[in-house]
Amino acid sequence: MNQRPRSPFGRWVIQRIPVFYANWITSLGSVLMLVAVMLLLGALGLHVANAAVGRHGNPYVDMIVFMLLPAILITGLLLVLIGAAVQKRREAGGVVLSHSVDVGGGPFVRKVVMVGALAVVALIAFASFGYEAYHYTDSTEFCMKVCHEVMEPEGVAYERSPHANVACVKCHIGPGAEWFVKAKISGLRQVVGVLTDNFRRPVPAPVHALRPARDTCESCHRPDHFLGSQLIVHEHTERDEMNTPSVTAIVLKVGGNPKPGVPATGVHWHVDPNNEVRYRAVDEKREIIVEVVRDTPEGEVRFLSPAAEEYGDEGEWRVMDCIDCHNRPTHIFEIPYRALDEAYAVGRLDPDVPWLRAEAERVLWEVVPGDDTEDALTEALRVIYTSEHPEALDALEAVMVPTVAVLTTILEGNVFPNMNVTWGTYPNHIGHMDLRGDYSEGGGCFRCHNDEHESSDGEVISQDCDACHSIVAERETDIDALPDFVSAVLHR
Repeated sequence: MNQRPRSPFGRWVIQRIPVFYANWITSLGSVLMLVAVMLLLGALGLHVANAAVGRHGNPYVDMIVFMLLPAILITGLLLVLIGAAVQKRREAGGVVLSHSVDVGGGPFVRKVVMVGALAVVALIAFASFGYEAYHYTDSTEFCMKVCHEVMEPEGVAYERSPHANVACVKCHIGPGAEWFVKAKISGLRQVVGVLTDNFRRPVPAPVHALRPARDTCESCHRPDHFLGSQLIVHEHTERDEMNTPSVTAIVLKVGGNPKPGVPATGVHWHVDPNNEVRYRAVDEKREIIVEVVRDTPEGEVRFLSPAAEEYGDEGEWRVMDCIDCHNRPTHIFEIPYRALDEAYAVGRLDPDVPWLRAEAERVLWEVVPGDDTEDALTEALRVIYTSEHPEALDALEAVMVPTVAVLTTILEGNVFPNMNVTWGTYPNHIGHMDLRGDYSEGGGCFRCHNDEHESSDGEVISQDCDACHSIVAERETDIDALPDFVSAVLHR
């Protein structure tokens, strides 16, 4: 078969880069690679310009640059390799290729138009798919539903949290490409774990690779506005026969960094940029803290716990930030005494049923949720009241259905047997109460503020209550004796 002589330029191209346009497959791949490289070079120039003027990049642009364009470039390269392999097989079989390109003339123009049109279609398809895929993988639905079994506990807790209208990625990833890429790489590993049923139950917390809070939390919560004090009122129902209501009220010294040059005070002393606190925890949950370093304009002070010698150099060093205290800002798991106090405070449980507060908490601890949670709770309450409070059984039976409905919601919203999540699996470090509502000896604030972490000159990290709050009332049962400013905020 005779072929039309190629032009000098065509022969020059074939001699040097024949593989890049030998057939329509390699031609398409070449166009994709060329477009991707040109856009990457343009993005590099834009990145350099932004860095020169101190301007932040757009996260959506970063997503395209760091994920979509490299994907297009790799796709183009794969097409070139596939096309080259196809050509070699044809040449080995003695087939004269009709897809070779002669530069110049009508056939060349037609093939350029065809390849260009295919490249445009491919780019539109890649861009559309990448953009939609990006948004879907960033959606709350994706985080909660795709890995349903794994994320069910966190998802249920999220939906009742103060941040329920904030997308997961706002806190877990934040703006910019760097952490987006890290999160997606980590996500791929987690997806493989789910598909192979190779993941930990429960999901470990805290997340040790979580982005620093200053890059996420502080985009909404401004530390320089953490000022003054705040009244905190907790309404309780005592575990006695009459379900006696009581109130605890404290004035929390929020404090913070009021303005440059003025020392921070109160609880948010820790977020003053002039104060850095580093600590060494020897357990995965960061609850056993054996060493603390306080670095302020006055100098550096190192505090050691009595257990420091036992653990030697073990543990993970970390610079303290918001998440070390506010460790459950969104995925808040309740504990029985708090959940029941709230249910009584808003009138969801009947205070006229004797002993209900105490026995409701008891069955929440004893019953394991499942397909028959309501039946199990009903039976447990009937057994207890029949044997221990028979005089109050009729009062219970009169409100059994709504009572069990409330208890079922509490239990199924916090205990997930399939993920080994039970009461206290994910403790909240705000405050210092244990799971029964009593003072904790080592949790929350008391991980450091326990009067045991001591410096070389005898200074300790204080456990003084007045450093953080002033107590106005503590489980006060005489509601009428409360100050007016406390009574004004009660549900009752």
